[in-house]
Amino acid sequence: MREEQLFEQMKMWRKWTVEFLRTIPEEVADRIPHGHNNSIRWNAGHILVGWDNTMFPAVGKERQMPLSYHLMFPRGSKPENWTEQPPSMDKLIIQLKEQPILIEETCKGHLGEPLKEPFLGMRTLGDMVVFHMNHENLHMGIIKSMKQVLLK
Repeated sequence: MREEQLFEQMKMWRKWTVEFLRTIPEEVADRIPHGHNNSIRWNAGHILVGWDNTMFPAVGKERQMPLSYHLMFPRGSKPENWTEQPPSMDKLIIQLKEQPILIEETCKGHLGEPLKEPFLGMRTLGDMVVFHMNHENLHMGIIKSMKQVLLK
C-alpha cells in the first residue's frame, strides 16, 4: 500500500471516530458499564495516547500530548486511579481530530523506516500505522457497545 493511501485511511477512520464520539453525552462519558474496567472517556484518551506514545518518538520527535494523558490513559490504567481531573470530551475530540494531521506531517516519508525496536512483531513505522488503526477500531467497538448499554 502506498504511503498516501495509508495516511488517507488513517484520516478516514479517525474522522469516523470523531463523528461517533460527538454523539456521546458528556454525562455518560465517565460511567463504567458492568463488566468493563474503563469509561468512554478513558477509551478515547487511550486511542490518543497510543498513537502519541509510539509515532512521534519513532521519528525522534517529542510526544505531543501532555504527560498527564500518558499517566491517565495507558494500557492497564483505570479512571478510579486518576489523581487529577481528566480532559473534557470536547478537548479529547479536538485533539483526536487534529492528531492525524500532525502524524502525517511528522511521519511522511518515514513509513518504510525500521523501528528502533520491533513492537509486537512490527518492524516499520508503516506497520505501526496499521496496528494503531486496528487498535483504534477495537476501542471504537468497545465505545459503541458501552454507549448502547449506558443509554438504555
